[in-house]
Amino acid sequence: MIYLVSGFMRSGTSMMMKALIEGGMEAAFSPERDKRLNDRWGEPDTPNGYQPNAEYFELNGADYRGAEFPLQYEGKLIKCLWVGLTRIPNSEYRCIFMRRPRKDIELSCLAAFGNAPQPVQAHDFDQLMARITEVVRDRRSFVSVDEVWYDDVLSEPLTVFRKLQWDGWPIDPYLAANVPSREKKRYAA
Repeated sequence: MIYLVSGFMRSGTSMMMKALIEGGMEAAFSPERDKRLNDRWGEPDTPNGYQPNAEYFELNGADYRGAEFPLQYEGKLIKCLWVGLTRIPNSEYRCIFMRRPRKDIELSCLAAFGNAPQPVQAHDFDQLMARITEVVRDRRSFVSVDEVWYDDVLSEPLTVFRKLQWDGWPIDPYLAANVPSREKKRYAA
C-alpha cells in the first residue's frame, strides 16, 4: 500500500503531509526540491502577508518516472499533485484529495506567485477537481479516495484525522491534529 496526498496547489497538501508525518507516517520526499522551491519563492513578502512553506514534501519529477516507481515507496506517504494523479502506475493506493474553494486558491496563488494558474481561473474548476476524484475512484488500484476540505482540517482537525484513521490511514489522530494552524489561512473569499 502506498499512501498519497493530492490536490491542487495551495489546497493544503503540504499541511496534510506534515500532519500525517506528525501522526506517525513515514514519508518520502526530496529535501533538495524543498530547498529549490523555497529559493525560487524567496523570503516572506510582508506587504501582502504571504508566508512561504518551509517544506513542500514533494518528490522530484524524475522520481515518478523512474523504473522503481512505485515499488520503492511501498508503505510510505508521498505527495502527488492532481495533474499526476491519473497518470501514476497501477499499485495499491490510499489517497487523500485536498479540496479548497476556487476563489481561496486563486487568492493564495496571487499572494504566493503573483498570478493564478489557468485551471484556477476557469469557472469549471470545482467540476474539474470532482472529475479527477471520480476518475481516480474508478481505478481498481485505489483502495480509497478521501476528499478532505481545507477548512474542515482547520476547524475540526481531530474529527478529520479520526475519520482518516477509521478509513485505514495508520496515524495517531491526536498527534496529527496538532499540526493544522488557522494562522496559515489568510486568503479566503
